[in-house]
Amino acid sequence: MQAVIIAGGKGTRLSPLTYRSPKPMLPIFEQPYLVWLVERCRQAGLTDILMNIRYQATQIQTYFEEGQRFGVRIRYVIEQDPLDTAGAMKLAEPFYTGEPLVVFNADILTDLDLRALMQAHQETQSQATLTLARVSDPTAFGLVELASPLSTEPLSAAMVSKVCSFREKPSAQEAKTLGIDTVNAGTYILNPEIFAQYPADQPLSFERAVFPDLLAQGKSITGLVWPGYWLDLGTPSKFYQAHLDILAGTMPDSIPTGMVEQCPQVWIAPSAEVDAQASLAAPCFVGDRTHLGPQAQLAPGTILGSCCLIDRAIAPGIYPAGTIAL
Repeated sequence: MQAVIIAGGKGTRLSPLTYRSPKPMLPIFEQPYLVWLVERCRQAGLTDILMNIRYQATQIQTYFEEGQRFGVRIRYVIEQDPLDTAGAMKLAEPFYTGEPLVVFNADILTDLDLRALMQAHQETQSQATLTLARVSDPTAFGLVELASPLSTEPLSAAMVSKVCSFREKPSAQEAKTLGIDTVNAGTYILNPEIFAQYPADQPLSFERAVFPDLLAQGKSITGLVWPGYWLDLGTPSKFYQAHLDILAGTMPDSIPTGMVEQCPQVWIAPSAEVDAQASLAAPCFVGDRTHLGPQAQLAPGTILGSCCLIDRAIAPGIYPAGTIAL
């Protein structure tokens, strides 16, 4: 299978964090989110990656180049004008090999088992397999309605069902009446031939066009309801929440390699210098070459980048590289 990472959005909801950086290059504990996503692809055997980019595209190209440093092959599909998510996929069509496409929205943090998703697509022989998440408040999302489950094993306890319909964001009363809480979780596997019917260089939406069209044409769409961690990183508060969830272990296996857990949920880089009198309250993170003086007090939920100098009490939050608080 090939991987396609849709990373061309401007990240308006994440401003001002995205004024100087494309959304997927924002760091999670000092490492660009996109690095984490590329590594997940590599671990799942997805080493042929197409990357859709537009906003501040050269930052991404300069950082990843052709992907050799990350053990993958990366080719870039550059949008000149916004084409929406499926329009970006149509733009990438010349690079398709005919294999199914594993598609990622580059603003989702999840512990989704990619191999389970790939297995579900192969076993059901669907034209599209969508990862779904259950949410407590479905009014903020378009809903995906499912038929009876097809299976629950051995797909990491994920429920696999046929998709019946797609519904627009409901009101609170409609959500209660419908009783549907499954939403599009932003990771798909798609057979490339589904894009042949659409013109190139035209905006095209998965939710409003491609997926409903497949159902209208009698094509099979499978939904895999993932019971694990899932978070949309689209706002500053959610971006901060992702860090706290990683520190708490709610989102597993995402602490950077080499970090030392000095005590539960207190992670310190080996190159950091922490005075014996400094006070660190969990959860917190101290980056490379950061120095904490004797008067430093880190409140719960403090994330320090690299090369910071702290020698006083600071409030919870994310402090970028080079922060000085004396």
